[in-house]
Amino acid sequence: MRAIEYIRTIVIAMFMSLTFTGCDDIAGTNNTGTTGGTTDPVTQETPTYTIIYYASGGGAEDAAAGRGLDLAIEKSVEYFLDKRKLEKNVKFTACIKWSKGYEGKYVNGDGQTYRFFIDKDHNGHDFEWVGDNNYAINDPNNIAEFIRWSKEVAPSDEYIVVFSGHGNGWHPQVGINDTIESTRGIMRDTDTGRYISCEELNMGLELADTHFRMIFLGSCLMNTIEYVTALSQHCDYILASSHISIMFTTELNLLAHMLEREIKSNSDEEFVTGINDYLSNGINTTISNTDHVYDRIDFTLTDSRKVDAIIEATKNFTDTIIALYDEEESIGEEAFKKKHGATIADMELAMAESYYFLGQFMDDQEIHESEYIRQSFTYDLGDIALKASSALDNAALKSAYEALHKASQDAQSVCYTTTMVSKKKLHHSVVLTNAEKWEERNYDDSGYEELLFNKRTGWSRLLKRNNIPLKF
Repeated sequence: MRAIEYIRTIVIAMFMSLTFTGCDDIAGTNNTGTTGGTTDPVTQETPTYTIIYYASGGGAEDAAAGRGLDLAIEKSVEYFLDKRKLEKNVKFTACIKWSKGYEGKYVNGDGQTYRFFIDKDHNGHDFEWVGDNNYAINDPNNIAEFIRWSKEVAPSDEYIVVFSGHGNGWHPQVGINDTIESTRGIMRDTDTGRYISCEELNMGLELADTHFRMIFLGSCLMNTIEYVTALSQHCDYILASSHISIMFTTELNLLAHMLEREIKSNSDEEFVTGINDYLSNGINTTISNTDHVYDRIDFTLTDSRKVDAIIEATKNFTDTIIALYDEEESIGEEAFKKKHGATIADMELAMAESYYFLGQFMDDQEIHESEYIRQSFTYDLGDIALKASSALDNAALKSAYEALHKASQDAQSVCYTTTMVSKKKLHHSVVLTNAEKWEERNYDDSGYEELLFNKRTGWSRLLKRNNIPLKF
């Protein structure tokens, strides 16, 4: 089962090419645009950037099973260490936990955790040891300490932090095995049996006390509204994928190249255009349209300053749909159907067809065979609202969907998808489960109630109330 669990993810370390369409209705385009203005007045002086790279190969178990990401991480840093010299406005720092058993260009198989920095005058080969295989990548203090160190050795006007490793969104369900915790997140580490949870990542960034130009969640399934809500307070932009990230972080050299060549001021328009070019140029060199993950790729650049509108619209939708649950309970199913043209059960059947992100990631048989995959309840937030509003004749619910869709599209400064995925109007992903699973998995104790997203929207009210017959 564990071989199935990451069989698709291994491909992310390969180098291949493809064309994209956008998240909007118009095929053959990408959704790029300017944002609502910079925090400070636009200056014409070229800003300096430090790319802060925090990565995990996955641990000894992943390396032994052939699903570790160490090779991809090695290729990420090789460009900076050996293949090109950085220009004066870009610097690079890295903290990497290598998997024990992986022998590569910079490690001999004993694992360990090292950090280094590179600028135009420093080649970075004097690796500094910071921990062994028990180094806790999920410890907020370790995250914060690395970021503070990066700012000391490579100070810049702007910072981009990249988190790279296996990702799993926000999933408060059973673990992969006895060693992996139930609540998953980003940067899987089998050595400690942990991911970095949403709360731990948020706390680490708070302790680092740094505002980032961009946070790049360079892992699969991480463009979740739960993470985006928590992290938006720390940055101007968030770059993440709702499907497979294809280890796009192997192309960080192209990010550096874009910053060196295209960023001449601190304007948002210039930065968004640069990221759009980075995605276009980078992904066209890393994946092939003949590969089996061709139809599972997306990247969204979210303007953090527009996330509040998504949260407000989500709360409005949640309030509206819960009121409908209450109404049917009060007047009865027959009267409710007469008034709204369908029952709550009918609406739930429609919601069960909402876009399931792992549905593009595995086929039905693989999903049903794997407890790990079946328990990944990651659905498209906007599509949930669309399916619900389409099932009932209710103006308030339709209005709530339209507001949510508009807020989501407005916040997407850049959105790249492949052909199949582009048929959907992608929004951020969100956990969708039903009341039975909520009780069975004891989700209250898993922390969903404490997430900032839930505190602001009350989304768990729907999770605890519905009887949506989810497929998987």
